[in-house]
Amino acid sequence: MKTKILLIVLFVSVSFYSCSKDNSTQPVQQVTKGVFVINEGLYLQNNSEITFYDPATDQTITNFYSQKNGKIIGDNANSMFIFDNKGYVAVDGSNKIEIIDLKDGSSLGIIDLGQNGSPREIFILNSNRGFVTSFSKNSVIEFNPTNLTITREIPVGKYPEGIAFANFKLFVVNSDLGNGNTVSVIDLNSNSVVKTIQVGKNPRFAGISNDNRVIVGCSGDFFDAKGIGGYYFIDPVNLSATDSILLTYHPQDYALTKDNFMFYINDKGIGKINLTNKNVDTVFINGMTVNDIYGIAYSIAFDELNQKLYVGNPKNFTQNGEVKIFDRNGNYLKKFDTKINPGAIYFYR
Repeated sequence: MKTKILLIVLFVSVSFYSCSKDNSTQPVQQVTKGVFVINEGLYLQNNSEITFYDPATDQTITNFYSQKNGKIIGDNANSMFIFDNKGYVAVDGSNKIEIIDLKDGSSLGIIDLGQNGSPREIFILNSNRGFVTSFSKNSVIEFNPTNLTITREIPVGKYPEGIAFANFKLFVVNSDLGNGNTVSVIDLNSNSVVKTIQVGKNPRFAGISNDNRVIVGCSGDFFDAKGIGGYYFIDPVNLSATDSILLTYHPQDYALTKDNFMFYINDKGIGKINLTNKNVDTVFINGMTVNDIYGIAYSIAFDELNQKLYVGNPKNFTQNGEVKIFDRNGNYLKKFDTKINPGAIYFYR
């Protein structure tokens, strides 16, 4: 869930959820490769969905999950991790991880995380060990991706969100509802937190750079108009923050290229950073180009194979959204339809 945007539009989302209807008529079919979009749906309305898009044919299946299973995946799906041709979907409001066959969308089972399980981000190490941040339990829950059982629960900081893996350790960002500034480091040999690293305010996103450092995205104070945040780079061996790029306008989720550029979401739209020389273009793509109502972007991913940038547009947050596709120079190319609030984008090959 995009916390800042939730604060702005929660009332609208709950009040007008009936405005959007499922008009999809696509037949059940198998897919081999393409783009998956996790649509969050509306808060507390149990209407999350998965959309599939094939760039080669321009075909879209907006209701990829429900057209196969005859039911909705759940409430407030947040993210997905692809492993062994399966999608492990974190369904926050339903306190579960739903496992789907990516070839046809069929449900392969669930992992029930219990009351307040609130899964946010998933990492799977191998067929025996998977991990998910539990926002409300202030922990990381380890599970078995094969038999779908819970192995253990590891306490971390308050309200954890993003998770990244490096040097046989997990790096877990503790958002603390916008008040946090730490990353918990879990050693997977001892299954315990071995260090807590300080970063900027409101860490929410985690990933791995081209030089194998952990990148932590900090959005800053949501109620500060300047929105000073940034990206912190952690050495996974020395377990220290070695560098940072400070930014304004509440930097959020990001996508990396192999030639060391970062595209990132902020209040103005999409920014771009040259990670080699730290040159920043704060408004690489104007937010009104993505969303002509609020001027914001909701999700982002970069297709390295085809050199395309995918950006989620939630429109007014109550109707079906879309994903807009740009070339890496920021030129708009095309778009495809999604369900409500396209919150995460993944490439399956």
